Amino acid sequence: MMKRILFLLVVLCPFNILYAQITITSADMPSVNDVYTYSYTNDAQGNDPALTGANYTWDYSALTYTTQSSDTFFAVTSTPLAYQFYFNNAILYNAWKANYATKGIDLGIPQVPITDVFNYHKNSSSAYSNVGFGANISGVPSSTRNNPIDEEYAFPVSYGATHQSNSKYEVNVPTFGTYGQSMERVDTVDGWGPLTTPYGTFDCIRVKSTLYKIDTTYIDAISFGTTTPRPEEIEYKWLTNGKGTPVLKITTISGTITNIQYQDSLHTIGIKEEQVVQINVFPNPSNSYVAIDFHAQRAEKVMFFIKDQLGRIVGQELHPIVSGKNRVLFNLLKYHLPKGIYFLDFTMKGQHYSQKIVFNE
Repeated sequence: MMKRILFLLVVLCPFNILYAQITITSADMPSVNDVYTYSYTNDAQGNDPALTGANYTWDYSALTYTTQSSDTFFAVTSTPLAYQFYFNNAILYNAWKANYATKGIDLGIPQVPITDVFNYHKNSSSAYSNVGFGANISGVPSSTRNNPIDEEYAFPVSYGATHQSNSKYEVNVPTFGTYGQSMERVDTVDGWGPLTTPYGTFDCIRVKSTLYKIDTTYIDAISFGTTTPRPEEIEYKWLTNGKGTPVLKITTISGTITNIQYQDSLHTIGIKEEQVVQINVFPNPSNSYVAIDFHAQRAEKVMFFIKDQLGRIVGQELHPIVSGKNRVLFNLLKYHLPKGIYFLDFTMKGQHYSQKIVFNE
């Protein structure tokens, strides 16, 4: 009888440890020079990201990536000096003094060229925060802080915890006016348990972040300003100890999955980090235009096709592509499309890409 009890303890204990409820602290966040590789898709393979709970098992092992990228956490001092104004000044702006920076997506406003973005992050014992960004604004390097600061995680991150954060930034754009965004972040730690992705199985805690964003624009030439609420955006993030960034992150806008990213190994052999294509389509859903950001390995002319759910071509455009960063804009209104789901398809250097678009005219 004693042997049987010992045998059961040996068998059961490892599983209890593996699937134990965990807590995330500042020690689990990234460090300078950490590099993370991500795989991207927008097909959840039938999974509903809203499903969660205590000791919940998530199986995303069937995810199939379409693109990959690598993200480096740079030392603040290695970023452009003009960007560091708020983020490397402990005397005047200690609340915004960052621990590191990551490359950001160029902001998607056609009238406001905000490029070469670095996002700055602060990791303290109480919170992990996005304190602002540096960018070229109409060709002028600039430092823009979030004031208030966007607290992405409040430590410790433990099951059942809730957190609310408000942030705001505003930039002056020469010869244009001002552009800004305010955001309310509402976090709920709504689940824990084992998560399986194509990269492995992890003991996770799940954070649901609901983001309410409002864009503000003021055009000096006509003395006119607008305030535009964006559709509700939700980030579902699975965190585990010692992995730095989420091992899985799913973003939805108005209930539609727009992006899935998960930590992975680099599958494209022989391609340097900056050559890996990362695609971002925004705003999505859209009621007018969409923009697509991506990196290209070489200059070429690329034909873009807009297709309906039956695969029929409802629009096409030829655009010249440069080596490096690209942004291509599409005016969906000119195709007189009914509301619905469409796909933006193109082929670059023999590789086919397809991105889902939700059109809400």
